[in-house]
Amino acid sequence: MRLATSGVAPPRVPMRRVLLVCATVLAVETAVLLATNRSLHEVLLPGYLILIAAFGPVFCLGAVTVAGFVAGAAAAGLVFMDHSAFLPVLGGAALLALGCGFAPGWARVEAWQATHSRALTAEQEAAVAQRALNVGRSRGWSRGVRLRNYWRADRVVAAFLVLSFSPAMTAFSLWFIDWTAGR
Repeated sequence: MRLATSGVAPPRVPMRRVLLVCATVLAVETAVLLATNRSLHEVLLPGYLILIAAFGPVFCLGAVTVAGFVAGAAAAGLVFMDHSAFLPVLGGAALLALGCGFAPGWARVEAWQATHSRALTAEQEAAVAQRALNVGRSRGWSRGVRLRNYWRADRVVAAFLVLSFSPAMTAFSLWFIDWTAGR
């Protein structure tokens, strides 16, 4: 048995640039807000929003799972700072997860994983290579192509779990602390 080597590559996202830009913007934002004598709450809140705005699209469009965990952790920070933000955060996670259902980066990652996860026959390897070529082209909507050819519900559920786990655990923890304090 041989492993498939069809040349399918996962999407490349310049994470070094994303991290550098994010770190620079956060450092400048923090310095400016602290220099103007703002409270820690006012300093952290925009930082969490910046992290979500930077890493959310990288997770959705580039299929970088680590970016999804960073966006989820930043969303948990928002929930921690403002308890009433839990439902809007879940709504945003749901919208971002819906975007993952159509994102072409996820299809390339899935094709790459398929070639590296098990041995394939020559016919299967050719089919994966053809699928990767088709995915690599523009994912514009074609006439007569059904939604199910572009949509992946399992991808949406997985993305929602990645994005919403940290905020949900934070909200539960805050509720539990309040509940035990009130007993």
